[in-house]
Amino acid sequence: MNAHDSAFDLRVLAHRVWTQRMRVLGATVAAGLLGVALAMVLPKWYRATAVILPPEETDLTSNLGVMGRALSKFPALGEFGEYSTPADIYKAILNSRTVRNEVIDRFDLMKVYRMRSREMTLRALDKHTQVRLNPDGTIGVAVEDRDPKRAAEMTRATLQALDRYNIEKRANQGRRTRQFLERRVAETDSTLRAAEQALRRYQETHRTVAPTSMNSSEVTASADLMARKIALGVRLGVLRGYLREDNEQVVQVRRELAELERQIGALPALQTELAQLLRDAKLQEQLYLLLASELEDARVKELRDTPTVAVLDEPAVPERHWRPRKLIFGGAAAVLGFVLACVAISLREPSPARD
Repeated sequence: MNAHDSAFDLRVLAHRVWTQRMRVLGATVAAGLLGVALAMVLPKWYRATAVILPPEETDLTSNLGVMGRALSKFPALGEFGEYSTPADIYKAILNSRTVRNEVIDRFDLMKVYRMRSREMTLRALDKHTQVRLNPDGTIGVAVEDRDPKRAAEMTRATLQALDRYNIEKRANQGRRTRQFLERRVAETDSTLRAAEQALRRYQETHRTVAPTSMNSSEVTASADLMARKIALGVRLGVLRGYLREDNEQVVQVRRELAELERQIGALPALQTELAQLLRDAKLQEQLYLLLASELEDARVKELRDTPTVAVLDEPAVPERHWRPRKLIFGGAAAVLGFVLACVAISLREPSPARD
């Protein structure tokens, strides 16, 4: 019975609406025109957009890649995995308070938005800024403002803040890496000199030289593996300065260290004191060359101020406002007018009596 009554009521309502269709149509059109007029009266907001390319590698990987290139020559050591997507890092920086505060100060947005606190200004800027990851891998940045020129300038300033942050972070991390490597190079240089002196004293005392076959087989293999192990230890020390112990990169380096220790344990033991002295000298020599190369690379990164953001589409001054949109306002108002007209008809005319 309830379903029949409901269906009957809907038919009655449809009949009433059809009977009063001209009034309903008039109310719908009037509401739509009112929505369009309201859209024309409301303040206009302009949106400026820019598209940037994601970084080829994360700043963390590029700045903390001590021994990475040297170790990559050995397939047994595997690849170092990324801990996050480069585009995700850029998006997080663009949405950070650091970048937003720089834009607020540069354009005096507290005055523009008529806000009394910085926190409220940050919230307002968040509503007018959009950072999205496009399906093609690029990153879109859009900023809205009532002034089209300021919207374009704010978008450009957001990208500049991202670039400035990347450069400063690269310089800071490069400086820390350089300082760490300088200490390691000095220690390795002292150890190398001591190993060479010990080998020289042994040769002078026993009036002998290292056999060529020994230098090219057991000693070389042993020294190479041990040099890689120490290099991985240096890399692990650098990573621990920025990452937690459960980070993927730290865990990966620890696994590679365990694999190297297994390979070193499988090497045949050196039988003579001369072979051990020769291995130590060769080990420190290879390690010194490796650390010195990475030290120069860290110095270059510390002083490098080249741009880090590749802009695909520069932000242009928008020619037409982004919102409010007349069609959307008019359509929404027309639907609302139609619904209200139907409700008014159903309430004004009494329902037929029921048995």
